[in-house]
Amino acid sequence: MLAGPSYIYDSVYNLLRQKIIDRQLPPGALLKEAAVASHLGVSRAPVRRAILMLAENGLVRPADGQGYVVGEETARRMSSRDLHDILAPATDEIDRSATWEGIFAKVSREIMSVMPFGTFRIQEAELGNYHHVSRTVAREVLWRLMDSRLIEKDRKSHWIVGQMTARDVRDSLEMRQLLEPRALANVAPGLDRDWLVALSARIDLALAQFPDCGAAEIDAIEEEIFQTMFDGLRNARMLGSIRRNQIALTVPRLFRQHFPIHNDLPALTAYGQIVRLLHSGATEAAQALLTSHLKRSEPLILARLRVLAILPPPATAPYMVAED
Repeated sequence: MLAGPSYIYDSVYNLLRQKIIDRQLPPGALLKEAAVASHLGVSRAPVRRAILMLAENGLVRPADGQGYVVGEETARRMSSRDLHDILAPATDEIDRSATWEGIFAKVSREIMSVMPFGTFRIQEAELGNYHHVSRTVAREVLWRLMDSRLIEKDRKSHWIVGQMTARDVRDSLEMRQLLEPRALANVAPGLDRDWLVALSARIDLALAQFPDCGAAEIDAIEEEIFQTMFDGLRNARMLGSIRRNQIALTVPRLFRQHFPIHNDLPALTAYGQIVRLLHSGATEAAQALLTSHLKRSEPLILARLRVLAILPPPATAPYMVAED
């Protein structure tokens, strides 16, 4: 294992840096975040940060399109097989010790899944036990969740998950209308054409099978549209704001677990149109359609929130306790 990194991205950075120094990743090699993450068996977030650190240290530079190029040579694509042969044998060098990064996404999902149903108190020690991490790691996760405004501390210093309100939804959608279309313009030139084609085909199939495509497939498509789509955004502050203001996405996902998905057809249709516009290079039209979709979605999300609020609270992770 590499010596003493505190975070997964440190391990990824050290590994890639050494591969570049040893010329196993040769000058001109084109590195794409998704491919590197796949071959190393880690999520994209630490790979993204590691590659940005390589860029800051002059070991890679942004490609004209998507990805980064090793050194100053002309960019050349590596075959998936070659990249696998270079990176896959090194996966044991990734420090996968339990840091806050390892559980942050899971805890975020667990917390957002209860937000429409009431107010909950988080028990710090139980959080650590449930996710098999130290209390120090659990506390780091909680502080970062508070930075993301998903939780807060009350006057007794308890960690609290507040109930999602109509005001929360309106505010988050207003921010999304400002941020996401602008971000879409920034990432559009670097979006992988093959990925767009595959996503378009996936949406077309869901539309053809609707509603039999099922709630899980719509959830997965929204994950691609509103998460993966922005992964290549190089403005870290904008990306952080986008992620923090996507809590309203929790409402339709939870609603689909309890009710039919018939009302999701217009959204699914809009997603298909947005992806086709991006593939054809009509970025401004895609931005306008995304803005229109976000505006139209507000009444439906608010109606679904009202319905969810009267349902019995779902089973929660054992570290969360409903507040009376």
